[in-house]
Amino acid sequence: MKPNQLHAFLAVSTQMSIRGAARELGVSPPAVTKTVRELEREVGAPLIERSVKGVQLTEFGAAFAPRARRLLDDMNRAREEIAQLRDGAIGGVRIGVSPWFAETLLVPAFKALRARRPAVTMYFSEPTFSVMLARLREAQLDLAITHVSEGSLGPEFESLPLFPVPLVIGLRNRHPLRDQRSLRGPLLDAEWILPGDGNYKNVALESGFTSLGLPVPARIMLGESVNAGLALMSQMDLVGCFAEPLAKLAFKRYGIRRLDLEESFRPLQMRVIYRRDSRLTPAALQFIECILEVSSDVVG
Repeated sequence: MKPNQLHAFLAVSTQMSIRGAARELGVSPPAVTKTVRELEREVGAPLIERSVKGVQLTEFGAAFAPRARRLLDDMNRAREEIAQLRDGAIGGVRIGVSPWFAETLLVPAFKALRARRPAVTMYFSEPTFSVMLARLREAQLDLAITHVSEGSLGPEFESLPLFPVPLVIGLRNRHPLRDQRSLRGPLLDAEWILPGDGNYKNVALESGFTSLGLPVPARIMLGESVNAGLALMSQMDLVGCFAEPLAKLAFKRYGIRRLDLEESFRPLQMRVIYRRDSRLTPAALQFIECILEVSSDVVG
């Protein structure tokens, strides 16, 4: 299985067109067709088929596409790892981060990495948890940094614990429940805003209520944007739950106060997540070291 065969097949699967794939690769359409046919003979199954609708993937092609991306990624990462070990300072890291990490630890950790590896590059995104895992699975990310319970990951992933992050409850300064001192009572009947992409059962915060013997609030607004959530809280009678480092940074700016409650949620466990069948590059491992170094100043 040669890299040019994988590139040709993936270009066809992306463009859904032989001509489009040829333009992307800078070769002729017959060359693309020939290369894909060679790959099909090697794997022993048809990967694409032509129809009146154009080029489509067969069931074999659809199943093989993610594997082809991972194979190419592993080749690229192997070359990069050797270059990093040889040259010391170069390399790249592709990461997915949780919103609070992006607001607090990303910059100091990246500055620390740059001081050690001036030529390192970084790609980062702030997707939802489910999208993070999908991008890891498809080899679009090297690692993800977010909170997750140890048993909630599939067998294809590994995770490294980083540090616990305390949670705080907040609401706007003029919220009618601003003087509440317990979650038991009016706060549970209020409308909450929590991070999530449509299913709060996938958010670790639900276990915070149940661990205290409390029902999950009936009215919950979910959102993927921390800044949008803070803006809404600053103008509306919403109750929110945030990582303490982010609360320290942003609450005052948005006119939000932290509630001093009798109860407290269990801290979130921040973890580095990566594919079990991959190996973190030296640059990625050093970035994790930088996170741990700067975290004491932010998390405590």
